[in-house]
Amino acid sequence: MRILIVTYAFPPLNVIASHRPYSWARTWRDLGHDVEVLTFAKYSFDGSQDLERDVSGIRVEEVAYLPAAQRSAPAAQRTARWERLKTFTRRLRFSMGIFADPRLIAYFPLLRRGMELLAERRVDVIVATSPPEVGFMVARALSRRTGVPWIADFRDLWFRDMLLYRSAVASWLSGLLNRRLVRSAKLLVTVSQGLQARLSGYLSRDVYGSYNGFFTGDLVSDAQYPGNGKRRLVYTGRLYPGKRDPEPLFRALAKLRATVPKLSRRLSVDFYGHDDPWLRSLVERHGVQDCVVMHHFVPYRQSVAIQRGADALLFLDWADARAEGVLTGKLFEYLGSGSPILAIGPTKDSEAARIIAATGCGVTLTRVEEIVSYLHDLLASPPPRVPEGTAAQYSRERQAEELLAAIERRLSAS
Repeated sequence: MRILIVTYAFPPLNVIASHRPYSWARTWRDLGHDVEVLTFAKYSFDGSQDLERDVSGIRVEEVAYLPAAQRSAPAAQRTARWERLKTFTRRLRFSMGIFADPRLIAYFPLLRRGMELLAERRVDVIVATSPPEVGFMVARALSRRTGVPWIADFRDLWFRDMLLYRSAVASWLSGLLNRRLVRSAKLLVTVSQGLQARLSGYLSRDVYGSYNGFFTGDLVSDAQYPGNGKRRLVYTGRLYPGKRDPEPLFRALAKLRATVPKLSRRLSVDFYGHDDPWLRSLVERHGVQDCVVMHHFVPYRQSVAIQRGADALLFLDWADARAEGVLTGKLFEYLGSGSPILAIGPTKDSEAARIIAATGCGVTLTRVEEIVSYLHDLLASPPPRVPEGTAAQYSRERQAEELLAAIERRLSAS
């Protein structure tokens, strides 16, 4: 098959959303298909651009839609400034959803280049992933103008009851827009069973579930995570106050230090990601700053090494009951790391908790007392490593193969 992938996030942009379309492109290439990626040019405000990738045999078309970014400061410094601004304006931006998304202006440049590509060579199917919704807009327009069928993949559902700072009006309008956009899509796809059920009910259509997964093979790093004599509990990725929130852990740490002398010499809780002021404030409020260490964002391969070298990995399940089925790609990276997972969340029956339990890769705890007990045991003796291959069904390669098979079945049926 000849496949065109339309996506905003793609390597070298170092965000979790880049891995999903890249895993499709790489896996489908390895299966012998002809893959092309139509993506946005990346700017400083998009984030770090140090995600290593093998794109040999994959044609990647990056389409510029803004003037060249200013080069007067080092890239890392420009990126850090943008991250601070995005953190400061997050609530305002999220409240307006797609209607405050500046990436909408990429629509015409992407559509223009997409039409040129389709004029140059035959394409059998277009696969678009969202958010941002402008990817759906481009894929839908390309399909309408050329007759090439298209597939709509929802990585997140930031509308209807899937609220994060979003106003009710913006959620309702976003839902209407998404419903109209995907009406002509041959297949709808999303990342979890929970979102599959929600989306299917809202759109009154069948939805295929394809998990994010973890990479095997050449993206597994052999780098070592240097020890410091302490037990290490590690979190990598973004946090959201009240949603993906570490406060129960900090309460447990505050209780633990009352019974464990010199706790900071024995335990280190390491957070890798963007430096959020609210997180520092939360750490100080609970008085655990001596054993909680906040590190800056790190390149992907280093993140993999850190995960593999941890005594345990901290996973924070989504704390909003309305968001059942929200599965960050970080969960699957953890499953592939071999390190045991400590999941903290409101229930032991969420989809994430069920996956962790079914694979035997960790435990889910809901009460502070349980977390204190777990940390006591961690200090005494870390839990055993997870055997290689335990969660093989969640590899990105396996998920990409199964998704392509579903696409082929749908195209054959239609």
